[in-house]
Amino acid sequence: MPLKSILTFIVESIENNCDSFKLYGSILLYNPLLEQLVETASSSLPTNFIKAIEPIDVSPYGDSCGTAAFLKQPIIVSDIQNNALWDKNGHIATSYGFRACWSIPLLSSKKELIGMIVLYKREVGKPDEETMNALAIYNKLASLAIEISANNNNNTHGLHCYEFDKHLKGTNETNKKVLRELYTALERGEFEVFYQPYFGINQKLLGVEALIRWNHPHLGLLTPASFLGAAEETGFILELEKWVLTKSINKMRKLYQNGWTDLRLSVNISAQQFENPRFPKMVEELLKEASFHPENLTLEVTERFLIHKENINIVNRFKATGIKLSIDDFGTAYSSLQYLKDLNIDEIKIDRCFISNLEIDNNSQKIVEMIIMLGHQLNLNIVAEGVETEMQLQLLKKMKCDSIQGFLFSKPIPFNHLKKNFFQQMKETWSDNYVFQKN
Repeated sequence: MPLKSILTFIVESIENNCDSFKLYGSILLYNPLLEQLVETASSSLPTNFIKAIEPIDVSPYGDSCGTAAFLKQPIIVSDIQNNALWDKNGHIATSYGFRACWSIPLLSSKKELIGMIVLYKREVGKPDEETMNALAIYNKLASLAIEISANNNNNTHGLHCYEFDKHLKGTNETNKKVLRELYTALERGEFEVFYQPYFGINQKLLGVEALIRWNHPHLGLLTPASFLGAAEETGFILELEKWVLTKSINKMRKLYQNGWTDLRLSVNISAQQFENPRFPKMVEELLKEASFHPENLTLEVTERFLIHKENINIVNRFKATGIKLSIDDFGTAYSSLQYLKDLNIDEIKIDRCFISNLEIDNNSQKIVEMIIMLGHQLNLNIVAEGVETEMQLQLLKKMKCDSIQGFLFSKPIPFNHLKKNFFQQMKETWSDNYVFQKN
């Protein structure tokens, strides 16, 4: 039988056989990539109620279900109206007549979170001992069904199969194959974040840009150009970018602990992510959990993706927290001036195509100088990407470009190299031109 049919049967059995009062139940599967619970099987719960509260974030700051999943322990809320865990969604539950909620995590044989049994009652109250004993049996049955289904589908986690199937719908066969490989790569830890430093013309190391790489088991180290297109088309980019953000923020904390507290972190974000209404909250929670100052984070969005006017509120929300916003690859799309007019951004990065032949192309020089002058009129920081020669550097200095990044200083490198060797090497190589400050 399909997993959903089995879980629906378990839900119906709970509703019919547990507690003397009517129960309304559902079983949710855990997606470890998104760290969310998504409704998979229910019988009598109103569809609109489910849509109103899902997906549920697994977090110590979540509602009773998300918190129970995070703690891997049951949470019994006997009175939704008077419980702080339901401050956010309590009005939704009570509007449907639900007064109590019981959240019981489903764990695998390895004690990993795989889902959740959630039961609602229209009366205030807790389950009695007989009901709890019955629920323990149903818990084991549901956990076993999920784990067996996962193993049969060769899914080592077995937890995000429901979301994975939704991603696959509407994609062509090539992208299906790539998507499966991307999920497998994330589960196996094949992705790695490299870091490329950027500098100020004022002779100071400013920060690093996080750049993803794929250590493919057969093809070797792959750059983003090899797989990001498929990730964007299939929606996998949302999980991948969350992973990059989490990983790079945690790594930067280690540099701060070693005294490099002024370093900024820049992370590339797709327009799809900016169009995701849950994205600002996700970033805010990541920063809070990592105790990372928002002022030290810059989110870069590539200019070739159109940011619609309706997303300006999301941009303003980031700005309100102190996070900086940058337009990457500036000058390569028709809508450049529209971005500057409508979006409250902090920085533009001049595309490397204008920098690569800066020494010999007068037109490139004029364009770069014009972008710098325009950006300064709008109080924007200007970064030149792809700086590879000393002549390019000197021309950018004359044009009063603010910041520079490129192979002249450093290629993207793994974090361990950045942490152990990079700063000392840069001091020795550029000691006459650049000041490396460590607080």
